[in-house]
Amino acid sequence: MQQEKIVRAMYMGHEIVARNFWKITREEFATEATLAFNGVIVARTNEVSHRKARLLATLRDGDESHEVEVMFGGFIRLRMKITVDGRKVGGDLR
Repeated sequence: MQQEKIVRAMYMGHEIVARNFWKITREEFATEATLAFNGVIVARTNEVSHRKARLLATLRDGDESHEVEVMFGGFIRLRMKITVDGRKVGGDLR
């Protein structure tokens, strides 16, 4: 069994992409979560607990900095949320 979810959001002309992948077999459990800005991965983890997982990174736009957070949830069905400076900009997690 495996599942992958990708959530995309645009913020001030920047593309933010969060990806979560996991698979379960008899031999292994593998998982990976990534966060990318404009096609460049800025945060990654392979230690994702889908109940309380998150990735953090800073998006720079000229002289401004914005804190981007991706939160993951769910067990059977993956849910994700992207926030910028605490404001939701994408995803299906509340």
